[in-house]
Amino acid sequence: MVGYYATFGGLPVEEIPWKQLTHLCHAFLRLDATGKLVTTDAVPNASLTADGRAAGVPVLLTLGGGETVRGLEKLAAQPKGLEELAEQVVEVVLTGKYAGVDVDWEFPRNKETRNAHARLLIALREQLNAAAKREQRADRYLLTAAVAPAEDFGQWINTESVIRSVDWLQVMAYDMSGPWSQVAAHHAPLFPSPDDPERSWRSASAAMRYWETRGVPKQKLVMGVPMFGRAMPAATLHAPLDESQADKHGAPSFAQVSELAGKGWPAAWDNAARAPWLAKPLPERTPDQSPLTPVGEDQPDSMPLVISYDDLNSVDAKAKWAREQAYGGLSFWAIHQDRMPDGRHWLLEAANRAWSAVGE
Repeated sequence: MVGYYATFGGLPVEEIPWKQLTHLCHAFLRLDATGKLVTTDAVPNASLTADGRAAGVPVLLTLGGGETVRGLEKLAAQPKGLEELAEQVVEVVLTGKYAGVDVDWEFPRNKETRNAHARLLIALREQLNAAAKREQRADRYLLTAAVAPAEDFGQWINTESVIRSVDWLQVMAYDMSGPWSQVAAHHAPLFPSPDDPERSWRSASAAMRYWETRGVPKQKLVMGVPMFGRAMPAATLHAPLDESQADKHGAPSFAQVSELAGKGWPAAWDNAARAPWLAKPLPERTPDQSPLTPVGEDQPDSMPLVISYDDLNSVDAKAKWAREQAYGGLSFWAIHQDRMPDGRHWLLEAANRAWSAVGE
């Protein structure tokens, strides 16, 4: 169980649910657009990694976010740019006493960035191994990388090279629907929905199978689970999306979605996809109102909205399926989004229960 801890999420370090995790990824160590590392008061954080060691949970440092992709592409054009970056990143790892590096390059998009991505991971592995040897470290430093869920960006990952460098890949089996989509589909269904026109690729199970076909061993594949939803301006699931309304989309946390469900937003369950969705209740019109008359004084309140998300039932299904299929585990973006009013992390707890149940 790999949890992402975002520095901007507002979750105090002392409230991290260590008992529910096997690893923690600390996001983000960023680059600016020129490729320069940006360190802050929050990153690196030796206090965080010390808490992780006390709990028996290795903490990795995630490289990504902000302008990082632009910085990486800038460095890729320099003869030794990525190799020098790897050395700098490992220095930060050693300073913060992290257990390794997680690379969140979203995403390599052509032959040049494909090669650069592989170069960076090779350089990081070499630098991490050298550091472990110098320290006479019993366990080697970990190296992981996030990858897209489908062929559109997945094609630009050099799996033959990458799998030799990393301990596992975090498959981002979410964000499969959003402002960029033609229909308001599930953004992270376990299985394809029969009503989805793009069901051939839009599911977590298809994402995991895709990376298997690319030659990645199952034990090196960790399935990403979102702790946020995708809110889309549509009347119902799989309704067409209007690209002119891209600014009406949102990404509410699981805690926020649960609050809406508690306020009467009707929830539905797509059994084929093993995925829930929520629909915004619209104000009723009075009998004398014209169908062309906007309802209410606040025009946006009359706009339909569908939210695709994961709940306890879908996470239970994902955890059981992933373990039955012998994948390496689950990862969660991001744990602050699962912090509930009672102080618990419902999705993490559900995942742990389900994962353990399969092993009994």
